[in-house]
Amino acid sequence: MKTKLQEIRISKGLSQEDVANLVGMTQPNYSRKENGLTKISKPEWELLTKKLDVILEDIYEEEPKTTIIDANIKGNSFNSGIINITIPDFILNYIELLQKQNEKLEQEIQRLKDFL
Repeated sequence: MKTKLQEIRISKGLSQEDVANLVGMTQPNYSRKENGLTKISKPEWELLTKKLDVILEDIYEEEPKTTIIDANIKGNSFNSGIINITIPDFILNYIELLQKQNEKLEQEIQRLKDFL
């Protein structure tokens, strides 16, 4: 699924490299932002609207869902605490798909156990 930002960029005939150059960042950095892997700051949204000659509502979408995990990761060790991790929608969708597949496998395992 394309984001509003991707759709506008494509409709204007611009590559990720083109937009990255317009806003003064590398193409890989812009790509991560466009795909929701890295958060776009308020000043970056404002710059994008100016450079793409659009209003914010044309390109802005809500941030991906946030999951709270009861762990604080420091280096290779875990400490007690709570941190917020932003998980992009495509990862949440993949997790949901894996959960459904896992449920089917568990049902099949139970069916085979019952058969024995």
